[in-house]
Amino acid sequence: MTPPMRPSVPCTSGISTRSSMPSTALPHSSSPHFCTHSAILHASLIFSRRLLAVMSTLVRKPTAIVGAGAVGTAFARALAAHRIPLTAIVSRTQADAKALADRVQAPQASTDVADVPARTTRVLFCVPDDALSSVAHTLAETPHRTAPWIAFHPSGAHPAEVLAPLRACGARLLSAHPLQTIPPGTPPSAFQGIQMTIEGDAEALTYGEALARLLGALPQRLASADKPLYHLAAVLASNGLVALLTTAQHVWQAAGLDPDDAFAALAPLIDTTWANVQRNGPAALTGPAARGDDATIDTHLRALRQTCTSESLSPLLDDASAEALYAALTETMLRIQQSQDRLSDDAAARVRARLRSARTPDLSGNDTAST
Repeated sequence: MTPPMRPSVPCTSGISTRSSMPSTALPHSSSPHFCTHSAILHASLIFSRRLLAVMSTLVRKPTAIVGAGAVGTAFARALAAHRIPLTAIVSRTQADAKALADRVQAPQASTDVADVPARTTRVLFCVPDDALSSVAHTLAETPHRTAPWIAFHPSGAHPAEVLAPLRACGARLLSAHPLQTIPPGTPPSAFQGIQMTIEGDAEALTYGEALARLLGALPQRLASADKPLYHLAAVLASNGLVALLTTAQHVWQAAGLDPDDAFAALAPLIDTTWANVQRNGPAALTGPAARGDDATIDTHLRALRQTCTSESLSPLLDDASAEALYAALTETMLRIQQSQDRLSDDAAARVRARLRSARTPDLSGNDTAST
């Protein structure tokens, strides 16, 4: 409810006084300019409160969460922190369901999605991607749904349509993917300031935008057909980064250095690189590929090949995988530089000639490589 407005106090010109205040200083409280600024600020405050009230009306509906893993727990804690009434927690084990239900004060815990109370008008499915459709089918067979209601999931890979069986019982479908990594123990504050990408039915999108804003996230609509590429970008930036840094750690160890020191030693380099990317984008690229240093790149490839043929203790370096990764990344660096006219065709051709010696991994699991 919007709090009652205080009666406005008219601004009046007081007794004229001398002032040595420079013209760039803030206006005095009795000046017309101050009145204008105060009125704008007051109107903005009223608008913000009314917008929050509208969002609260849309979002603070009886909500159930299916799935008590890391993502389900993070959402449950965030929704509870914003006073969204949680009606039930459903999980594969009663112990997990009850533990989370007790934590967020949900009155019901169950292992059966059919136990979601009929008064629930929002159901969030935080289950593995490959289980979304089957869980939706199970709930669709439950006759006592309140229509209209909203069924949604936070998967980055799947569109809202994966919950299509629920349309038959009056559901509007939505996907709301938080562009954030959510490990166990993620606090409610993890949603603040991030992008939440939403797509689905028109009626549900309004709810999705309100939910994102209430959690402190920035809603971004996306066409369903574009979701695979969107999710790929997120995977490359997050999961791909973990794989790349872990590979760097193993190469560090192969150089005879303590692997436990790798991340601490590389952290300043990583932090500065990220700061440069934020400022300059692709122009932040440096290193041998950026300057067309084919001799250094050839040295790197031969070192990786030698590591592979030696008694390597690293599962990431005992075949051609790291070699192929290095070659693929180097080719990408060449394309970045050439797209910005920062590398000549001749220099790029010399590097590519070196890359042709890189082996490709055997993906059959036989731990062999081909050239």
